[in-house]
Amino acid sequence: MKHKLTLLFLLVSFSMLSQERASVSYLNIPIAHVFLDLESKFNVKFSYNSKLISEQLITLEAKEITLEELLFDIEALVDIRFKKETERYYTVQKIKNRSVTDTQHLEQVVVREYLTSGINENNDDTSIILSPEKLGILPGLTEPDVLQSIQLLPGVQSPTETASGLFIRGGTPDQNLVLWDGIKMYNSGHFFGTISALNPYITQDIKLYKNGTKARYGNRISGVIDITSDEDIPKKITGSTGLNMTHTDANLRLPLGEKAAVMISGRRSIADIFDTETFRNLSKRVFQETKISEGNKVTEDDEVTTTKDLFYFNDFTVKAILKPNENNTFLVSNLFTKNKLDYGFLIDAYDEASQDKLDIKNQGSSVKWNHRYNDVFTHEFSAYYSNYDFEYTGINSIPNEFSNRLNKQNRVEDLGVAFDGNYHLGSASTLDFGYQFSSNKVNYALSFEDSESPEDNYNEFNFKTNNNHAVYGDYKYCVLDKWLLNFGVRANYFSVVDKLFFEPRFQLETRLFQNIKFKSSVENLHQSVSQVIEFNTQEFGLENQIWVLSDGEDIPVLKSFQVTSGFVFDKSGWYFDVEGYYKDIDGLTSFTLGFDNIDDFFSKGKSKVLGLDVLVKKKIHNYRTWMSYSLMNNDFTFNTINNGNAFPGNSDITHHFTWSHTYEWKHLEFSLGWNIRMGIPYTKANGLIETLGDPIIDFEETNGARLPNYHKLDVSATYSFNFSKNERWKGKLGVSFLNVYNQKNVLSRKYEIAQSTEDDSLVLREINKNSLGFTPNVVFRIDF
Repeated sequence: MKHKLTLLFLLVSFSMLSQERASVSYLNIPIAHVFLDLESKFNVKFSYNSKLISEQLITLEAKEITLEELLFDIEALVDIRFKKETERYYTVQKIKNRSVTDTQHLEQVVVREYLTSGINENNDDTSIILSPEKLGILPGLTEPDVLQSIQLLPGVQSPTETASGLFIRGGTPDQNLVLWDGIKMYNSGHFFGTISALNPYITQDIKLYKNGTKARYGNRISGVIDITSDEDIPKKITGSTGLNMTHTDANLRLPLGEKAAVMISGRRSIADIFDTETFRNLSKRVFQETKISEGNKVTEDDEVTTTKDLFYFNDFTVKAILKPNENNTFLVSNLFTKNKLDYGFLIDAYDEASQDKLDIKNQGSSVKWNHRYNDVFTHEFSAYYSNYDFEYTGINSIPNEFSNRLNKQNRVEDLGVAFDGNYHLGSASTLDFGYQFSSNKVNYALSFEDSESPEDNYNEFNFKTNNNHAVYGDYKYCVLDKWLLNFGVRANYFSVVDKLFFEPRFQLETRLFQNIKFKSSVENLHQSVSQVIEFNTQEFGLENQIWVLSDGEDIPVLKSFQVTSGFVFDKSGWYFDVEGYYKDIDGLTSFTLGFDNIDDFFSKGKSKVLGLDVLVKKKIHNYRTWMSYSLMNNDFTFNTINNGNAFPGNSDITHHFTWSHTYEWKHLEFSLGWNIRMGIPYTKANGLIETLGDPIIDFEETNGARLPNYHKLDVSATYSFNFSKNERWKGKLGVSFLNVYNQKNVLSRKYEIAQSTEDDSLVLREINKNSLGFTPNVVFRIDF
């Protein structure tokens, strides 16, 4: 079965003909003349009201470009939108009320399709922009999940097979800066990370930086994921609602006249109402080898009765948009996400009761004022508040024998204000500058009470505040699709360690030949807040990380230095992107990473990452295929681990290959993708060592072994239709299948000392956590 599916996968790639391309050169040409030229070159027809767009002029030059790429570029230059009615006919609509930030100096912006429709490379700052509203179908996804979509990009991996567990070029998820409308997110996943906590149906753009980070972004050393929700004022009430096999959602956009609007959205899981195959499979993967799945059994024959089983997640957003005139825009955004688990069980033979309660909340608000003084100078005043609240309680008891209670709390409060200015020095030069202040309060509390052994009781509390002052400046020189030079510097003062950190950043892109572009970047980054392993709740088996602030000693300020360099080749529908990078991360500790070697409980170290990302893409009519390959060597060096010698990092994936296909036919979209990678390192155990007390595990070299290779095949399909002829009400049906051939992939391997099932002796037990098996999903949506 596997070989047949792989053969089908290969044959699809070579079943289409080449797509028509052309070269254009327009200099202040009326758009009506441009349409005539395109109709001649591509054998298409445009239908439009000449009175509405007659004054629009186009300046655009491109070589060997497709029609869809041209239309996308034209939309970025003038206030129009194209709608494809048939394979040959397009309608053109005039856009009103485009935001100020969208219309400033757009003649210097070139946006090109990177992977598929809705995933584009922004040559203005080399970020990757994902637009969920325009996003084409992706393998295994029937809906545009904000964070899962990013994982198809080379250099972005998720060894834990979750949406929020993004490892960008050797960095860990807590080293990524995730912003939603300027609000810092400290928890971006639902259901322990399997689903993104950010609603894609109100998201306008997702800007991803893997390198070349702008100086306005700070206090993280890996990637930046900057998410912006809709900022346009609709002419009429619009919205959508949908249901899949994990959750349901709805959103509404309400215009309050021509200058104001309110946008509301909400999502909620359906697990506590309907039992679906999708959620059962997700639960099986999430809870495997945890206290909940095992039920605290002493022997395999123990009877366990579930006394309480409650889990749900939800998120809610409200946004107000006010545009009193063409020079001012006011935005107020609010976000709330929640995950709640309450699970209890009873072991009948011992009358032992256990209960686990978990609450995770992330809420925030932001205010922005964009003002344009003239065509040269604009500024933005902004403020935000973010609050992350984590609380876990675990209780075990047997009546008249013992009772113990474990509590864990983690709270992050982040408040900030900023001024960001933008000054155009000339037609090709821009200066960005600003000041940012944030006050970050982080605390955690751990307590344990045992009625049998009061001497083991403890109560630990930690509270710290970091006031961060930052100033930055970015000078950019950009000539349309020819030159991009960006030099920036950021200065951060972290009060928690009373130090000033400078972060120079440099970026260069230049077109060497007609079809070849060279790119390079250098950046220095620092981070004062990160997650550490919390060992007291290991029995629970979930969410054993907490946010903490650096203290300069046990938890140093993280530092990262990254250099990248590469080439892009684009010709005749082929797109090649090759980029090598070197990253040096300092300030790591065994608290932040966690190792199985119990003798090395605390140690300081660093990481060196050397990698290569390759992307090959081809578009043929309505068919797209792309292959991405990542080669990475991520080595750790710790002063007391492995005798100070380098060893593979926890998430070191040396080889990672993906091959994806999408095809559009009328109202149908199909997608298929194959994912294969090397297994991550783990520390192998040989057995138990007998001591005077309890035995200990005999570990081999740290991360000296690797899990088996990981591979799976995902497919998806959607069908779009209209409920009425005026297209006021639209619908979509979709189906997806993850891990089609049900491959059993091992995601992690640990060891524990357990009681033998045959006698009273203690034995070594291997604990494997496996990936998601074959999992279907179905979605139905209505847009109006």
